[in-house]
Amino acid sequence: MSDVVGILIQIFLLVGLGLLVRWRNILPRDQAVMIFNQAVINLTLPATVFLGLMNIKQFSWQLVKIPIIAVLVISASGIAAAYIAHRLRLRRATAGAVVITSMCGSTGFFGTPIFGALAKSDPQEYGQMVGMASLYSEIGTLIPLLTIVTIVASAYGEKKEFTVKQILIGLFRSLPFIALVLGFLFWPETHGGQFPQALRGTLGFLSSATVMLTMLSLGMTITIRDFSQYLRSVLSVNLVKLVFAPLVAIFLAAIFGLDSQARFVVVFESALPAVVIAIAYANQYKLDVELASTAVFTTFVFSLVTLPIFAYLSM
Repeated sequence: MSDVVGILIQIFLLVGLGLLVRWRNILPRDQAVMIFNQAVINLTLPATVFLGLMNIKQFSWQLVKIPIIAVLVISASGIAAAYIAHRLRLRRATAGAVVITSMCGSTGFFGTPIFGALAKSDPQEYGQMVGMASLYSEIGTLIPLLTIVTIVASAYGEKKEFTVKQILIGLFRSLPFIALVLGFLFWPETHGGQFPQALRGTLGFLSSATVMLTMLSLGMTITIRDFSQYLRSVLSVNLVKLVFAPLVAIFLAAIFGLDSQARFVVVFESALPAVVIAIAYANQYKLDVELASTAVFTTFVFSLVTLPIFAYLSM
């Protein structure tokens, strides 16, 4: 538990450093955030995902259950958020923003880097968890994000048609997902002593930059907002995403009989803040963008409290 808290403290200090960089105008914000995000998506996160699979000693049914639980948690969260939005009698655009921001967590930009940092601090204890976190993120979260969340956003907002072809294009434009596929394909070589050590080392250098770039970018993006007009909606998103979702994950982990490592991964990943891409979805489908943006960023703030609690409960 002390390892997890220690890593979380370091990560949120990096977010604070990003805020300082923005406040002091040390780097041009828009250009720096764009460059950092592109570097993470196209270089460092794919390396982290690939190396994560290299740490998995053998594949088992435990690993198959992880993305299944992720999809169930996302679906349950969406249903709970829709019910709350209905009870609050929110207008349709606001209700849609509440639902989509409550569904998926920031497993790629936040979860996988955290597990990567944990694995670096204690490879014996956390090494295999990076691969598990990659499965949760790149299968259990990315696929629902491109399908279920898209359908929900379209239903609440400006209805747009989308096809299976568009979904597949979205998947295979995601370099972390491609890295996951390559990790499966080359898994025998990476565990048979045939994988080039120079390439492994290069991937390691790339992976080590993921946490720094991600958290600096997040800190430079955060803006302090007056969300009093959205108080009930924002609190609803935080309740569903940061409390309800991990509680569902704890229940499902017991039902599916996960071992201690897999249980820790699914509960921790389920407790992560809302995914930032929900803001882009809100804009694309003419939902309440201001509410979506406020809800996403407040989940990062409140997760300072909830993440350590659920990390402790999942151990």
